[in-house]
Amino acid sequence: MPDKEANKDRKRVVVEEVAVTKEAASEPDILPAAAKDNVPSEPESIVEEKVTEVKRNTVEVEPRKSPSIALWIIIPGIFLLGAILGGIVFYQKGVNRNQEEVATPSSSPINSAAPSPSPVKSEDLTRYTVNILNGSGIAGEAGKVKTLLTTAGFKVGTTGNASTYDYTKTVIKAKSTVDASYISALSAALGKTYAVDTVQSLENVSTDTVQVIVGSSKAE
Repeated sequence: MPDKEANKDRKRVVVEEVAVTKEAASEPDILPAAAKDNVPSEPESIVEEKVTEVKRNTVEVEPRKSPSIALWIIIPGIFLLGAILGGIVFYQKGVNRNQEEVATPSSSPINSAAPSPSPVKSEDLTRYTVNILNGSGIAGEAGKVKTLLTTAGFKVGTTGNASTYDYTKTVIKAKSTVDASYISALSAALGKTYAVDTVQSLENVSTDTVQVIVGSSKAE
């Protein structure tokens, strides 16, 4: 009997232990839920850094884009346009050069000025006779002019006094038949010593062909 009671006690103990064991075994179903709440979560900053690092790596690994097709079209187009413009300029220069060579030379401008009288030969100075009149009021001036003109190669006729003595400049009077070159040579010879006035016309009824009226003013 005692053995049976002992066995009962043992069985009870065993049952109790098993029950305890089952209860202990059943506790894990509750623990994971509590443990899940107590599991330390990863900080948000670390998560953001990881995401940023992943994005950075993604950008670095991303292959480079090939140059735009428009760039390959624009650059050759610029060079082609420059070549065309250069050819046009070169062609225009060549055409202008050819036109200048083909163009007929323009006639030289006509000099509208009156031709200068040709130098008078020594024999032409004696073609006309010069009569000298003193109009200066200074005695002996007619004789001085006679010597001056004779030395220069002119043919001198008579000397005398003018109707008045108020001449300041020496005056040359000549008929229209006298050559202009002769008048110019006579004026140049007198101008070396006397102040010569403009040439005046001599009337055709006069017996003289050329007259010189001596004035008082000297050449400067």
